[in-house]
Amino acid sequence: MDVETYAGLDATALAAAVRSNQVTPSELRDAAAAQHEATAKDINAVVEWYPDPDPVTAPQGPLAGVPFLRKDYGSAEAGRLVEMGSRLAAGHRAGGTDEYFRRLKAAGAQVLGRTAVPELIQHGSTESRVFGATRNPHDLALSAGGSSGGAGAAVAAGVVPAAHASDCAGSIRIPAAVCGLVGLKPARRAVPWSTGGWGGIAEEFVLTRSLRDAALFWSVLAEGLQQAFPSAVRIGISTDHWAGAADDPAVVAAAVEVGRRLESLGHRVDAIAPPLDDDELMSTWHPLFSRWVAHDVMTLAARTGRGPGPETLEPLTLNVLEAVARLSVDDVTNAQVAQGGISRRLEQAMSGLDVLVTPTLGRPTIGLGVLAGEVTSMDDYLRRNSESFPFSFLFNVTGWAALSVPAGTTEAGHPIGVQLAARPGRELALLRLAGELA
Repeated sequence: MDVETYAGLDATALAAAVRSNQVTPSELRDAAAAQHEATAKDINAVVEWYPDPDPVTAPQGPLAGVPFLRKDYGSAEAGRLVEMGSRLAAGHRAGGTDEYFRRLKAAGAQVLGRTAVPELIQHGSTESRVFGATRNPHDLALSAGGSSGGAGAAVAAGVVPAAHASDCAGSIRIPAAVCGLVGLKPARRAVPWSTGGWGGIAEEFVLTRSLRDAALFWSVLAEGLQQAFPSAVRIGISTDHWAGAADDPAVVAAAVEVGRRLESLGHRVDAIAPPLDDDELMSTWHPLFSRWVAHDVMTLAARTGRGPGPETLEPLTLNVLEAVARLSVDDVTNAQVAQGGISRRLEQAMSGLDVLVTPTLGRPTIGLGVLAGEVTSMDDYLRRNSESFPFSFLFNVTGWAALSVPAGTTEAGHPIGVQLAARPGRELALLRLAGELA
């Protein structure tokens, strides 16, 4: 298989070609390596290409021979480096293989390397002092998003058809939107993450170029019952910027158009107000998030023997540690109590509705340096986050499923994503609903 053909096929097609003996896993691996070499200098998505990938053990499996990349954080493979975009984690290796990768390899996937992340996956842009900036294949002057930006850039550039990703504040959906991909954040605990989850606000899955690939990976990775939507889905659409910043006309128009198309397909679509107050949401999310950043830092310091400081951590991470030091047990407990209240109010706001449609992002693009760990003011950093991705946090706090799908481009040709969110157990229903838009 030539590289151009390979780069244009999704995982479903590649696995079918392997099972029918049209191509071998080693030929796919060679094509992936060639595409990586052709794009690496421009996008800087892959921080390690394995010279010794594990052999494919299931050449007739659902993911037979499909090339895949691991995010450099979270579920890992025994003995492989897990450096998390941080000098503090340099040389750190995983002690075992997590269930996520056991399932993928049992299905026939071949993991060929690891992708770039921002330091300790904190940021909506994949930039770090260790590995530099990951650039968007659609426009090299822009970010590929984060924290799964390396995964997003590699998939968008055709290096692999799908890649490992995780999401604690939009980190699957952000790169999906800016890279023109499908990004599903599963509901809480729908996909096993034995070593992570950040107390239930973070989930792992994949970034793909097609909806059918997302469904394919779901069949391999996920567990739990799924529920269908009624034949006429009841949809709420909210396009006002949830953090109160100025609306971006392009992302609003994309969401409105998705709503119009769904209505034309026979679904009921009603405009609704933002379901939660952003200040309350962010004051709840931040303690839930930042304490896990501190947990990662302390765990890595103990494992590596390196202390946290300017020589090992970026400025924003040091600011997070200072903020965590000021948190009391009551602060964290109160955030957890508030988390339950937010979940109840989202249910109330969605009474009588099955799906909530929003723009994925508040802005269609993310500039390099805007959401990076070099930002020294915590208040400024949080403001930038809220302006860039105000529609993400709610579904991490509540544990709902949320899917970003491509929904056209700006006049400048930059991809736009639209988000569809629903209660737990509706991931496949969301993928099917999005499929009606094709």
